[in-house]
Amino acid sequence: MVDNRTLLKEIIAVSLTAIGWGILPSLAVGMLLGLLSMNTATLLDTRFIILIGFVAQFLGAYLMWQRHKSQLQMIKFSTKVAFKTCVLGSLIGLSAVLINWGIITLLGGYKLIFNYQWSYLPVFFLFLIGYTIQAIAEELICRGYLMGYWLKKKRVVFAFLTNSILYVFLHVVNAGFDVYAALSLFLFSVLMSEIRLISGNIWLCSAINAAWHFSEGIIFGTVISGFPAIRLFITSTPTSNTQWLNGGVFGIERGAISIMLLILLIMIVVRLHKHHLKSLPQQLG
Repeated sequence: MVDNRTLLKEIIAVSLTAIGWGILPSLAVGMLLGLLSMNTATLLDTRFIILIGFVAQFLGAYLMWQRHKSQLQMIKFSTKVAFKTCVLGSLIGLSAVLINWGIITLLGGYKLIFNYQWSYLPVFFLFLIGYTIQAIAEELICRGYLMGYWLKKKRVVFAFLTNSILYVFLHVVNAGFDVYAALSLFLFSVLMSEIRLISGNIWLCSAINAAWHFSEGIIFGTVISGFPAIRLFITSTPTSNTQWLNGGVFGIERGAISIMLLILLIMIVVRLHKHHLKSLPQQLG
């Protein structure tokens, strides 16, 4: 039986390891840019900042993969990509954002401008790869390493709570972050945790995560978790400062529609897979 003090130390140690995988690569890339003396205009360019973030996350994901590739059963990351799983996840993510954005638009939350040009196609694919890398990195750290660690120890509640709290923490410095943004991020993480638990792999979560955020910023042109939208297809300009509707500075994820949609999706997953979830204690045992 593990005493509370030992358990607390274990929680802190494992969580700090996960935080390190999420933050240290970004700090390293930032220091490298400083050493290279990049000019201010380049450093402040939105697309450059986002792409550099993708590079940092790729570095973190690669280093984590090298460190834990002998523990694939724990992090549930298979090198065999199921094409159908990725397509399904992409459709789920895109559909969820379409419903969210569509309701907000119908309620008058956005003024739309359609601005796609064929010259944007290379940028489109560049950011598609970037958001895929970002999603895999987040899922490896949160639903892979941290959640997998506690599931291996048969602590399902800890598995859900610790990885969801970490996911919120990784966004705490984003513009517009507040209690509503934290709630939305926490609910998104709970939803991804459910799907990871049921699917037995992080590929479905990664596909949903990538499509969710890619469609928010690239396709529908909304702010993404406090980061400016790239807006290659549509520019969705908020018609007011009503944060409960369009999410304000943090973006569409902070709004009430997004929070209600996430709660509904969590309930749907529980309803559809209640028998599987009920049998988890026996499976983990």
